[in-house]
Amino acid sequence: MLKSLIIKNYALIEDLQASFEAGFTVITGETGAGKSILLGALDLVLGRRADIKVMRNPEQKCIVEAHFDISAYGLQSVFEHLELDYDPTTILRREIWPSGKSRAFVNDSPVGLNQVQELKKYLVEIHHQGDTHNLENESFQLNFIDTIAGIQGSVKKYRADYKKWQKTQSKYEDLMLRRQKALQEEDYQKFILDELIALDLDKLDQNELEQSRNLAQNQEQIQQVVQEVSALISQDDLGALDQLFAIRQRINSIAKVSDDFVQMAERIDGLRIELQDIQASLEDRLSSIEYEPEELLRMEQLLDELYRVQRKHGVQTTQELIDLRNELSQNLQDTSALEERIEELSRALITMKKDLEKQATQLHESRLGIIPNLQARLAVYFSELTLPEARLKFNLERTAELNSNGGVHSSILFSANKGIDLRPIEKVASGGEMSRVTLSVKAVYTEYQQLPTLIFDEIDTGISGDTALKMAEILSQMSARGQLFCLTHLPQTAAKGRFHKRIFKQSQGEKTQTFIQDLDAQQRVLEIAQMIGGHELTDSAKAHARQLLN
Repeated sequence: MLKSLIIKNYALIEDLQASFEAGFTVITGETGAGKSILLGALDLVLGRRADIKVMRNPEQKCIVEAHFDISAYGLQSVFEHLELDYDPTTILRREIWPSGKSRAFVNDSPVGLNQVQELKKYLVEIHHQGDTHNLENESFQLNFIDTIAGIQGSVKKYRADYKKWQKTQSKYEDLMLRRQKALQEEDYQKFILDELIALDLDKLDQNELEQSRNLAQNQEQIQQVVQEVSALISQDDLGALDQLFAIRQRINSIAKVSDDFVQMAERIDGLRIELQDIQASLEDRLSSIEYEPEELLRMEQLLDELYRVQRKHGVQTTQELIDLRNELSQNLQDTSALEERIEELSRALITMKKDLEKQATQLHESRLGIIPNLQARLAVYFSELTLPEARLKFNLERTAELNSNGGVHSSILFSANKGIDLRPIEKVASGGEMSRVTLSVKAVYTEYQQLPTLIFDEIDTGISGDTALKMAEILSQMSARGQLFCLTHLPQTAAKGRFHKRIFKQSQGEKTQTFIQDLDAQQRVLEIAQMIGGHELTDSAKAHARQLLN
């Protein structure tokens, strides 16, 4: 419930503070006194877009602050969902700076307007005279029916299952797109993969193959060079080995002179041994490079194919081709797994849809079952509010496809007079008729659900006499189950309020300000008498006011 409202530097209000209680509060005042300003300020703190024009003094900050007692509302989960700090006494504040910058706060934490607007749904409902925004709203209509039918739990389960079904459907469609793309690429990927597999890359050493090819291509030159070198090493008398032997013999002749010559002789022996080993290695190598022409052709063709594939894929090593082969292989395996996953989701979607359709049918039957009783109860209120011939029909139509409402489309059809066909209420109901229908719906609603603070802005406009008195009684009955405000010009409504506040404006020098005043018993008599007889307070008007109050 709204506990208090603080308004500073807003329109005709310089500094206004008002406190409120549970139950029925009426707010009266002459036209232009500022009742709409009060509602405008409340709308602002509840998330309406800011306009710098509302600032009374454009050089000072505008502040609107509303305090709510929400301890009985059970809104902890709502605050958690909106990422707000919960407090049983919640404070909403809105500030507009001279620069035009606007900021919103919930419990002193800065928040976005979307968060405040969402929170507003649980705190305050404001109904202006002639409003249709609720009655023509499909979500409101179904929530109303579901509340009376007592199936909110079933609706909540259906919507959770429907959301899960939608997510699964989205996942299925995504996989279908992936499969389509994979199938488009599959033939090409298979061709590339077969090409890579044919190279037998795991057994192929590119560096070794290139060296073998080079040896085979140059084996004649290698053979000639080896033979020449072998002759130079081992030729009698002139070969390198004989020459080294002769050199060693000469150095040995002076070995006794110094140990240095002994070491030199030993080094020459080492050279002879190394040279002999080189000669043996050359001869061995010569025997190992005797390639047949067919083998050389095979190596050249294999390397040509390897080079072609590397150029094709923009790589330079065998390992990169192996990585590509493995990736393509995995992609093709994934495509196969994709098919299995698609089939699995397809079966799940069929099962989920069957269950949803069953739930939707049960919801529809429950809704249809309660509607006759609901329409009959509303007809009683219509009769009391002098709409005896009015007919209202909750029209539920099953849709071809499932939706979040249980596979139905809802509308409210209305006729205020006998013999006139039912038509959409927003198109045929007058302002006064809409007010009375709205009040009737809310009166039934409050019997079943804790509603937020209700504010009716001149809902009684266009009615009088016994109808006005009956409407006031209905408002009073509704307030027993929550906090209700009514801004009114009717004395019948004003007299039914448990609390009475008066909005008025006064001129002080060059400025006009709006104020709010709590009226005591005597002041209420005078205020209601004025509403009855105008500014001339006659004894009969006062007597009538006392009669209404009693």
